[in-house]
Amino acid sequence: MSWAPSTDSADGRRPAVSSPLVRHGLGTLGCPQPRTSSAPTDQRGGIDPGAPAPAGSLARARRVAGAVAYAVSQLLLIAVLYGTYSFSRHLASGREPAALAAAKDVWRLERFLHLPSEVAVQRLALHSHLLIRAADWFYILVHFPSVIMLLLWVFIRHRRHWTRIRNVLIMTTGLALIIHLLYPLAPPRFLPSVLHVPLVDTGAVYGPSPYGEGSGGIANEYAAMPSLHVGWSLLEAWAVITILHHRARWLMVLHPILTIMVVVVTANHYWLDGIVGSSLVVLSIVGLDQASRMWARRGLNRHESPLRIPAPAPASDQPAADTPASAVPASAVPASVVPASVVPEPRPEPGGGTGP
Repeated sequence: MSWAPSTDSADGRRPAVSSPLVRHGLGTLGCPQPRTSSAPTDQRGGIDPGAPAPAGSLARARRVAGAVAYAVSQLLLIAVLYGTYSFSRHLASGREPAALAAAKDVWRLERFLHLPSEVAVQRLALHSHLLIRAADWFYILVHFPSVIMLLLWVFIRHRRHWTRIRNVLIMTTGLALIIHLLYPLAPPRFLPSVLHVPLVDTGAVYGPSPYGEGSGGIANEYAAMPSLHVGWSLLEAWAVITILHHRARWLMVLHPILTIMVVVVTANHYWLDGIVGSSLVVLSIVGLDQASRMWARRGLNRHESPLRIPAPAPASDQPAADTPASAVPASAVPASVVPASVVPEPRPEPGGGTGP
């Protein structure tokens, strides 16, 4: 008996997850599948086919309540993630010497790797004050609003992709926070005070600055490595490209490219910050995909039942005493041991012959 795995996702590519708790954690309980009955309408619980179904409104109310509860749970999850992200930035207080020492190491490592100089890139942009101010505004206004808009768009319009986008965002941000705590790093705009590198803090000179008095003090200025500005922009581009099918979706490739140029021009991040932030996104995508495949294989192995092939009957003149002759399939008994009296004679056809 063959078994065909059922599917949870709307695209029908992954097998169903048996555990309701795991399904809720993976976000697969948001869209329950309606159940239909194969019985005639007049035999479904004795309900008159012409009368309205009293359970229809109740089922609809349950679906609405479940959707609202799921949306609230996801909102709380994102709020907890943001609260953890904001709170962890205060833990860098008092680690300024270590962050400045790490900044010198990163600068020297970039020169050893022959990466482009942040000084040369910023010097080109400083020829236009309008360009610098636009970069400062981009750095402030695009980071959080863009990821919020992405999450709303996916949750409302493309629910079947919500689980993977959410999980990649959580894993990327979680890994970045661990690095922030383990490796405090001062951004390039602090280098003039330790290495006399001619970089300009464009936010402080031209404005606006995300680290001024109006920032509320929630920003950690010593969490340059990795750059979540670059990491989240790459995640957003990946999400749009994998969800949409229109040719214009490839324009989203410009988003991470523009973001890494902005963070370098404004002296808020090094090239290595963007490289590490992008690597975390790729690691999260690949790691979660492999975990999903492993879980799917476990589900298949758990639900599959082995095919049992009956052993052939022993070659004897008579069947075993405890096995009725009618219970032994004809295909399991060799033709040579079947008594002639058991084999039915061919019936004559209506024309009188026995066939060709």
